[in-house]
Amino acid sequence: MDGKKLALYLILIISVIAMFSQTPMMQAVGTGQHKFISGKMVDCVKCHRYDAFNDMNTSQALVLEAHKRAAGNKNYTTYLEVGGIRYDPSGIIYTNVDSDGNGNDIWTWNGSFWIYNNTAKLYDLDLDGSGDIKEAEICKFCHSLDLMGLSGINNPGHTTGTRYCDDDRCHGNRNHTYNDYLLFSGGTANLTSAGMIVSNNSVHGAFYNKAAGKDANAPMLHSYNMTPGNVAPGNINNISSSPYSCLGCHSFINVSGSVTQSPLYSHNDPNASRGRYS
Repeated sequence: MDGKKLALYLILIISVIAMFSQTPMMQAVGTGQHKFISGKMVDCVKCHRYDAFNDMNTSQALVLEAHKRAAGNKNYTTYLEVGGIRYDPSGIIYTNVDSDGNGNDIWTWNGSFWIYNNTAKLYDLDLDGSGDIKEAEICKFCHSLDLMGLSGINNPGHTTGTRYCDDDRCHGNRNHTYNDYLLFSGGTANLTSAGMIVSNNSVHGAFYNKAAGKDANAPMLHSYNMTPGNVAPGNINNISSSPYSCLGCHSFINVSGSVTQSPLYSHNDPNASRGRYS
């Protein structure tokens, strides 16, 4: 066999070996390209691991764990989904949703599910059944349109949206306090009504109120056909920017700022305005 034929045979053999060895990789590239995943199962962390997810996991451990526990509370996630405004520990969720024209829906606990008008619900964010809220499951606690009563209504093409810390059904705010601490074991009003408390008598009230009135340049999502209490008055395009005030204390997101020194009190001027020494 001459050298040319030998070289051709070697090239052919190497090509066949390469084809078989690379076939799994080539198949893997094409696999699933036409298999679409429902919005509830989309893994947010695949795209947001190094921004939002990283910020969340480096935030205060106490706050992160509190939100994980809330996300794992199926009574609370169901309360959010059905538009709850008040909870009775005897097993009743009162809502401001009238789904059938017979007055606001009232859901009752049957021992396993929440029931209204022959419909049973128990909204579970533990999508992988691990018994723990983790990864993208915690993202959906604040960003699922299902839990805002907007899925398939305002934006049927997507299943996530923007929710704010002082949402009526999360931490309350200046005008509404529809979150109910009775849903949580050992919960207190101070724990769940953070937005309401901050806006009234807290030392941080002025900071919160200023941030909550900022124009976020985004359309307002009218959850459950109710104008949220954190909407800036007179402008439906203004929505609460409460993350500015909440993340300032509850995360490690870096910010820059400057401190202006207050004027010194003049002891030589009897008419100088009184103020704190600096």
